[in-house]
Amino acid sequence: MEFLRRGVDYIIWPFTKVAEKASVAPAIVPGGSNAKLAGILGALAISALAYGAHGFQNTERSEQNLRTFRNAADMNILHALALLGVHNSRFPKLTTTLFLIGTVLFSGTCYYTALTDDRRFVDIAPIGGSTLLIGWLTFAL
Repeated sequence: MEFLRRGVDYIIWPFTKVAEKASVAPAIVPGGSNAKLAGILGALAISALAYGAHGFQNTERSEQNLRTFRNAADMNILHALALLGVHNSRFPKLTTTLFLIGTVLFSGTCYYTALTDDRRFVDIAPIGGSTLLIGWLTFAL
């Protein structure tokens, strides 16, 4: 019996060494913080899309405001979904932070501008867009 055990150990030895050195990728934890954040951002985006489709029809807002509002909602939903894949990034906390900050700055500014016609904060949107771009680039690191 000992002879068989040693034979099996000899055969699988190279594979066990590789397995010991392999790093384990973090798994998605059901109900994890990114899933919760994605749920909140997604719900906000769906609400915004519904308002953009129905609420804007009953107002005197311009077509440009409607396009701005829809762009904000589209970016919002896209990055809500992207948060679900952030665990594949080498730096998931950094990517999550960049996506959240970028979404708030970009979509928040666009929502505000579209709803109020106040263009004071419109220069913040490109900062949010750049933050989102950097967030996507963290996947390449």
